[in-house]
Amino acid sequence: MAIIKHAARQTLGQLIGANNPPVEVPDDSQRQYAWGKKEVDTYWSDIQKFMKARQTGSEASTEYFIGPIVTITDDKVTSRSLLDGQQRLTTSTILIAAIRDTLGQMASTEARLMANNIQRDYIARKDGRHSRPQLFLTLSLFDRDFFKDFIQDWNETTGKVVSTEKPTRPSHKLIQDAYSNFQTHITNAIANIPLDDERLDWLDDLKDCLVKGLVFVEIQTPTSSDANEVFETINSRGKDLSTVDLVRNFLMEKSRDDAEKGRVNNAWQALLDRFERREDIEKFLRHFWVSRHGDVRSHSLYTTIRSHLTTRFDEELPRYEVRHFAAELQDASGRYIDLIVSGTDHEPLNGLLDEVRALGADAAYPLLLAVSGKTNYSEMCRVAREILTFYVRWTVVGRRESTLLEEKLFGLAKAVNGGLPLESASRQIRDWIPDDETFRSDFEKAPVPRSTQARYLLTKIEQHLRISAGVDDVVVANTSTVHVEHIYPQSPAPEYRFSEHGTWINRLGNQTLLLGRKNRAASNRTFPDKAAAYESSSLLVTTNTGLSRLWDADNSAWSTQGIVDRQRDLAKIAVEVWPIDTPAESKLF
Repeated sequence: MAIIKHAARQTLGQLIGANNPPVEVPDDSQRQYAWGKKEVDTYWSDIQKFMKARQTGSEASTEYFIGPIVTITDDKVTSRSLLDGQQRLTTSTILIAAIRDTLGQMASTEARLMANNIQRDYIARKDGRHSRPQLFLTLSLFDRDFFKDFIQDWNETTGKVVSTEKPTRPSHKLIQDAYSNFQTHITNAIANIPLDDERLDWLDDLKDCLVKGLVFVEIQTPTSSDANEVFETINSRGKDLSTVDLVRNFLMEKSRDDAEKGRVNNAWQALLDRFERREDIEKFLRHFWVSRHGDVRSHSLYTTIRSHLTTRFDEELPRYEVRHFAAELQDASGRYIDLIVSGTDHEPLNGLLDEVRALGADAAYPLLLAVSGKTNYSEMCRVAREILTFYVRWTVVGRRESTLLEEKLFGLAKAVNGGLPLESASRQIRDWIPDDETFRSDFEKAPVPRSTQARYLLTKIEQHLRISAGVDDVVVANTSTVHVEHIYPQSPAPEYRFSEHGTWINRLGNQTLLLGRKNRAASNRTFPDKAAAYESSSLLVTTNTGLSRLWDADNSAWSTQGIVDRQRDLAKIAVEVWPIDTPAESKLF
């Protein structure tokens, strides 16, 4: 049970004001800045509504409760370490800085004085002209320097910030975007106010709404363990805290010394630097865990990790420490990045990884991650090819239960990490793959409504046709200049529309590829109107697979039988494109 020393109402000005203990986000907890445009716009909208309500003078509209924050405080409350509330306090400081800078760029002496007062009272102050600023809010090591230079280190003479630190992480860009967003909102608001004095009043009211009207409940705890427990409880259902943050906080809590905390920070810094999107870090963490321990759902990932690692960390022998887990996580993240961006130095493998990404076959990554730590890239090609065949035959074409495919691949990933030979793993995948007769039957009647999957299937068939015909592969069929074309149109004229339009429109026999800018109007025409475009195409899947069968010339109507016949022919090709047995290397590359 967490110990709470004190819980008290605090305005924003009391939390980050000059006469109060500074707030610092400790390096051993919390995440980087994460609010995007949606959250920032919502925050601004809420402030504007509160500002208008406050102007009515009613007692019920004098304060706006923005939520709890959790701090670790010493006995005399001379310092405060922030465990929860970073996003709200950081965003509030950014908005205050935008107000300061708007005032700082105005011509009047009063405006510049107001700007200087805002800086000194709510952002940072200096004891002397050349002294370092005392910051009222200090972020963690991931964002600290950038936030100081871009927001806090303000020159009262020029009315500008230093801005020497260059953005190097996604969180830095989010800080920049939040500031620009607020500047735009403020500029648009005061553009409708004609007089400078009235503009000053509006900006002063906005500042007062923030520092005097925004109210938090500060929950003060004596130790990081107490704070983490409160922190997890508060954020158990909210967006403000992710699994990645919870895992990092847990590892910090379990670290035995500063060296282990430093090792965790190094691992997290690598994650933040390697991944462009926070969502990719979340996905990596789950796939890393799945590759070692089997399937676990995202919503229970943290509790599973915490329970498992707590047991392992507490075992005497063999000793497994926080630093070991952090090192394993960091090592795996480098290999995982190579997988999701096709960044290996082995071109055949990169091509297969491109296919995994094109299909959105995320279920493949835990097994590929497990295999990447056990063998070389050439051997990985065989496994990747078998996974793709399994995914195409089972899910994309066969439309079988995808969760069962995930369970199979996730369990196999765990087995590979546990020492299962790769030959045995390959044999297991081949046993799961639907046989040729089943695949051909599935393919003959498969609808493929997702254009990305249709593009992938048709592109692979195109490549196979070119290889079989001995034609140089000079056309890249998955470029942005290629589109998926519905032969029988998605929006045909009423007199040409099938009575069961939805049954036939997304059948693969009704889809092909075309190079060039898509002409939507032309796409909805009859076959004779489009025949010239098909005949002049450089893509064999369009010129050599009998598209004309889809048009009944005698009756001037589209033919469902033509779709059936063409798809049956494509099915015969598909069995060769996605074979169960891995072809010899010489035939592939």
